[in-house]
Amino acid sequence: MAERAPGAGEEAPERELAKDIVRRGIVGGPVLVGVCAGVWGFDGLWSSAFALGLILFNFWLAASLITWSVRISPAVLMAGVMSGYLIRLGILTGAYLLVRDGGWFEAMPFIVTLIAAHLVLLVWETRQVSMSLAYPGLKPQGVRP
Repeated sequence: MAERAPGAGEEAPERELAKDIVRRGIVGGPVLVGVCAGVWGFDGLWSSAFALGLILFNFWLAASLITWSVRISPAVLMAGVMSGYLIRLGILTGAYLLVRDGGWFEAMPFIVTLIAAHLVLLVWETRQVSMSLAYPGLKPQGVRP
């Protein structure tokens, strides 16, 4: 399989999607963090913000692994996606285990943010994805399906 070489100014669709998800998470995430702060106080704020950071890192890492592995072969892509999923789950689990006994950590806002932000960001992003070979990745502005 030949290496994918995006044209001038183009980037890999998966990287473009991850950048958009991170941008949306930075814009919309503070609302969820604020709600958690209102319900659980400062511990909820820090726990929710920590979870939001992990989520955004998770999406960025997934796109990076796909971008790297797709250039090698379809088999490496499949292995990279599957092992990347397990690695990313391990990072989330390890991060939780590292901070769970911290005085600032509250489990419920952490869990609520992990679940809600993942789902909301993915659903929000599906409205922006182009399922066309002409425009892989994000839909260009002003183009109708």
